[in-house]
Amino acid sequence: MFFACLAVILHSYITIDMEKHTKIKTILVAIDFTQKTDSATILAVHMAKRHNARIILFHNVMNFYIIDRTGRQVVGEDTVTKQYADAEHSLELIKNSLQQNYNDITFLKKIGTDTITNSINKIVEEESVDIVITGTSGKQGLRELILGSSSYQILKGVSCSVLLMPEGSKQFKFEKILVPVRVLEKLKEKMEISKLIAEKNKGLISLFGISGDENFTSIRKAFINIRESLKGSDTEDYTSFTVSNDKAVEISKASKDAEFDLIILNYQDEESWKSFFSENFFKQIINNTSVPLLFFKDNDNPAQDPEPAGYDITLPFPG
Repeated sequence: MFFACLAVILHSYITIDMEKHTKIKTILVAIDFTQKTDSATILAVHMAKRHNARIILFHNVMNFYIIDRTGRQVVGEDTVTKQYADAEHSLELIKNSLQQNYNDITFLKKIGTDTITNSINKIVEEESVDIVITGTSGKQGLRELILGSSSYQILKGVSCSVLLMPEGSKQFKFEKILVPVRVLEKLKEKMEISKLIAEKNKGLISLFGISGDENFTSIRKAFINIRESLKGSDTEDYTSFTVSNDKAVEISKASKDAEFDLIILNYQDEESWKSFFSENFFKQIINNTSVPLLFFKDNDNPAQDPEPAGYDITLPFPG
């Protein structure tokens, strides 16, 4: 009797623990009032309806600072105050419009005044955000290469999963999902969220194993185990395995050849910067794909802030 009760308790614990990793209940969409974020907002609505989730409409008003011997001082405080008021008014209009059209979804609005990643991470913690959606142009000029675009800063800095929505994309349902197996970190958790999204979209998962010279045996073994676990399920599509050190290029090529709706990746960059002008895995995959990219991050992922908190005029300016 004792062991039977223990088994029930353990089963309940495992079920609760799995549900913690496989539910999307709160979606934050980053809005900058440009066309780039229109598709991201529409995607958030479609996902919220499928997952019965609420949406937080977020905009960040960045402060600019002079740093001198007396400490940090806000530059143009009146301007920042006006920008905040304008942003609040614009967000309210968007919220009201969305609420009228989708009265079965709960919409909240939030405005940040810190760096964009610090502002989002605060909301992630306070509101238990499961996923952040942001629009991306997919273009990396010299300025973005050095300072980082807003979408790239969000990807690198926030402490939960990030979905990058390409500008102008109309892909709001994910019926063909590409799931690469390229690193081992959090692979089980990534597969759980992949299966959840496939289930909610009545979609299929295509497993794509890819390994370079390093960790070939372990990645191949993990790929085979996941392939076996998907066999006979409603989400199974096809699987393939390739060996290449150009992982971002191969994943991008595979996504284009089969016209996938979504790529789900671990948030793990195994490639360091080779030179000042080289691209890491993240920038390569963003620049070479035209479909939404979901980077899975477990909630215990430590928050980062890869951007400056303002402009410091006490530092020398190059040139």
